[in-house]
Amino acid sequence: MPLCLVRIDDRLIHGQIVLGWARLMKPDRIVVSNDRVAKNTWERKFYTSSVPSHIKVSFLTLEETARELLNNLYKNESVMILFETVKDAYLIVEKGVQFNEVNIGGLHHRDGANEILPYLFLTEEDTNLLRELVKKKVKLFAQDIPGNQPTIINPLVV
Repeated sequence: MPLCLVRIDDRLIHGQIVLGWARLMKPDRIVVSNDRVAKNTWERKFYTSSVPSHIKVSFLTLEETARELLNNLYKNESVMILFETVKDAYLIVEKGVQFNEVNIGGLHHRDGANEILPYLFLTEEDTNLLRELVKKKVKLFAQDIPGNQPTIINPLVV
């Protein structure tokens, strides 16, 4: 299962994903890894409605995501994985899933978060968890849309 993109974005599926990243990466499937969304019929329908019909969409809990990735369930598909938070991505890695790189594409302003880039605000917890990912040799890059230059953020969190 080739992972064409692993992305942390607090908006999950939205225009930049569908019109930007999916057009570029051409995934067969988008996996939204989020406990809340996986259990919410309305949100699943809402997100699915914005994805072209030729792209499959799966909504999985974090536990299901780890299990399906570790069991190579999507071995014949190109997969884009979306996480809402740094913590969710970190928890998947802690369950044994390995990512070579993670795109941090949109963590917007919230209480206790500091601006790193115009579209990237990190809390102290985010920074600590990203530091742990760096220790596991994960390349972290911030890039909101494919046409913009990526910023390697590993040095900003160590």
